[in-house]
Amino acid sequence: MINASGDFSPWLGVFETLRVIDGVPLFVPEHRAELARAMEVLGLKTQADFAQAQGGLPALSGRWRWIVTPDETFTFFTGEPTSAAEPVAISVSPVRVGSQNWDARFKTLSYLSHIQAGKTVATPDAILLNENGHVASASRGNIFWRRGEQLYTPAHEAGCRCGVVRSFVLSRRKVEEGHFPLGELLEADEIFLTNSIKGIVSVNEVQGRSMEAFPSADTLRDEYAQAVAAQLKP
Repeated sequence: MINASGDFSPWLGVFETLRVIDGVPLFVPEHRAELARAMEVLGLKTQADFAQAQGGLPALSGRWRWIVTPDETFTFFTGEPTSAAEPVAISVSPVRVGSQNWDARFKTLSYLSHIQAGKTVATPDAILLNENGHVASASRGNIFWRRGEQLYTPAHEAGCRCGVVRSFVLSRRKVEEGHFPLGELLEADEIFLTNSIKGIVSVNEVQGRSMEAFPSADTLRDEYAQAVAAQLKP
């Protein structure tokens, strides 16, 4: 047997994932704020200078991940080409998340429930419900839907992450945040997902029902693209 000092706490850590285009990371202040919010809840601290680390990024596109644990802070970059956010199909996962659980409301290293949810469905993404049967999130991001002219999204207290792109949408549109049963989502006129790598992704099928029109997401995608372009200007 090998004895080691200290606690073995693989769950005790938080992360943020930033999209990088040609060496430029996007929405850095917003991601710092999200990381700080999660660190405060989990009682973590870091003295890392992410601005200095940014200088070491290659002039490539991909994702840059920040990770903070009680023992260390580190970052790593994974190169991948920038691709358009094609519409996806989604379906309901049997996996549930706890509305008050840290791993549902913050990007903790304990990410198993979301990965499990994605693997329990045949569609590219999954709908996660909380213990009350209310919509919490998608397995790979946050979720919005439109009925008539009104946009809706789960409240943070329902078990979703605040999210950088979610916050972008909330800053641009009047959105009702709340605790919504699954039926309200399934009757939507339009559904879209948000995450920092893909941005704003339309849903073209939900539980086998096809969806063809994406007016809200199309307009928001244009606005998001403009915000990204502004950050890429020299």
